[in-house]
Amino acid sequence: MGYHELIASLRREGEEKADGIRRTAAAEADRVKGEAAVEMQSLRDSYARLRAEAVAAEEGRLMADSRRQAERIRLHAEAALVERLYDVARASLAELRDERYDEQFARLVGELLPCAWETVRVNPVDAALAQRHFPGARIEQDSAISGGVRVSGDGGRLTNDNTFEKRLERCWPELAPDVTATVLRLV
Repeated sequence: MGYHELIASLRREGEEKADGIRRTAAAEADRVKGEAAVEMQSLRDSYARLRAEAVAAEEGRLMADSRRQAERIRLHAEAALVERLYDVARASLAELRDERYDEQFARLVGELLPCAWETVRVNPVDAALAQRHFPGARIEQDSAISGGVRVSGDGGRLTNDNTFEKRLERCWPELAPDVTATVLRLV
């Protein structure tokens, strides 16, 4: 083997080794790029999952806030409606004074404790009626009373309010849900 052949052989060997190194480096570069691509996709997936969880959590918080706010608005509106219905009911009490009112008045008086009532407050229209039921009492007229009677005795220590207004006030907590439900069904 001559000098030229030796050089050519070394060159070929060098080129083969260089090609092998390039192939190995290219393969290693491809492997590293592939691993980086997998890691990048994993990071993208992880961040997308975190973002989706954060969006879902924020949506949940916003929905809960909006439900609470809607419930507050509904409760406020319902309370305003109950108050308005009470005012309407109270304003309608005078309509209970019909042709049977004398009987109603007598029943209201009959519900009172048997006592020597000293002061009797009634609607001005009921002054004569009150005088018949309470002959020895001082009759006071009160136009704020639509019907019924408010009495006091024993120097003011005993009192009883059996007016339409007081009876409505006492039963309103029980009536309000049914009245409100009925009105809401009508609208």
